[in-house]
Amino acid sequence: MNNQDLYAVFAGFSDQYWTQLTEPNFRGTCDGITLCRMNGETGEMTICDQLHGLSSPSTVAVSPDQKYIYCGNEEHDFKGRGYGGGVTAVALNLKAEKMEVINQSLAAGSSTCYVALDKMGKYLLAANHGSKFYCSRYEIVDGEITPQVIRDEGCVSLFEIREDGGIGRLLDRVILDGTGIDPVEHASAHPHSVVIDDQDFVVIPNKGGDSIWVCKLNRETNKLDKLSVFNSEYGSSPRHAFFVRDSPFVLVQNEYDGHLCSYSLDRENGILKRLSRVDIMDPHIKGSAFHLLTDDMHPWGLDVQVHPNGRFVYANNSQRVVCQMDLNPVTGELTVKNHYTTNCDFMTRGIQIDRDGKFLVVTCVASEKAVVYKINQQNGDLTPVSEIALPTPTALKFLYPEEA
Repeated sequence: MNNQDLYAVFAGFSDQYWTQLTEPNFRGTCDGITLCRMNGETGEMTICDQLHGLSSPSTVAVSPDQKYIYCGNEEHDFKGRGYGGGVTAVALNLKAEKMEVINQSLAAGSSTCYVALDKMGKYLLAANHGSKFYCSRYEIVDGEITPQVIRDEGCVSLFEIREDGGIGRLLDRVILDGTGIDPVEHASAHPHSVVIDDQDFVVIPNKGGDSIWVCKLNRETNKLDKLSVFNSEYGSSPRHAFFVRDSPFVLVQNEYDGHLCSYSLDRENGILKRLSRVDIMDPHIKGSAFHLLTDDMHPWGLDVQVHPNGRFVYANNSQRVVCQMDLNPVTGELTVKNHYTTNCDFMTRGIQIDRDGKFLVVTCVASEKAVVYKINQQNGDLTPVSEIALPTPTALKFLYPEEA
């Protein structure tokens, strides 16, 4: 291993019940997380450890000291308790390239689809997407058997982290509200991610309610104080967010309308202001490579990442496309530059850039692999350099051996 090498930990889907409980909409094969070693010059990856026995660990976060990994277990019936999703704490020995479960907890919400840590690694935030459609019982209405539909709450849970890295007490639970354009997808609030910056500001995109919530972590009360709500376009479905380092800018990728938006965050009052909105779809590709409902739906937006230089921006969508953009460091305006079609089936999922900005990795969930791109440091262009087979991967985080 040379001094440029690094690591990546991958998460993935087990079976996913996106609209009903009786049959999975997507059959996942992942039952744990995978640690890979990455050649810092070529981008080649090799598997060095796999931790099995975890249910749909679709999202991961790494502690600042790189001693612990945290997973969100994206399901409705974690450990057969019937109470929703879960969160898992894992001890990491990077020098030995080994992982071991510390403990697990109910997530206090369903379909736990995103986890994040504060800058000190003292708090874990979990975005619980909530269910889309549960038919729990029936009643007779005008002589007809009619289902009674119950949807659980979309929420963000705040947990303390114990001294041993394990998940501690549930400290707070922010319940979101709102409905949107689609009778199933938007029938209730669905937070799809949660991000926190070094000043403890928290941004929560609510794809079910077409809104973006801004909160602040209050370390005295151990609560998330709600500061504001930005109402996005009807049917936009904000999904993933990213704080641009050393700037007032926040980027939010919309799911349903496929647009990426840039905002400025006024940290005096916690209010977002829209600066720019661009469509990330490739106009040369007709239709969407993935959809749940209609053939003519606009391609969905998925994830967004920003290069360490604060200027190169990348977002992916359900066309299996990665869109490359420039972010104006003064105005916050986004400009589309290129589209890259990945060699993936069905859809891509999470993307990540390493801290030096050399590589971008795209997870291809149905193709059961991740694709590594090298980033041109002058203009941000992407060149594919390697692939690695993985069980239905959805997300990843980078790790660095000299910090272990």
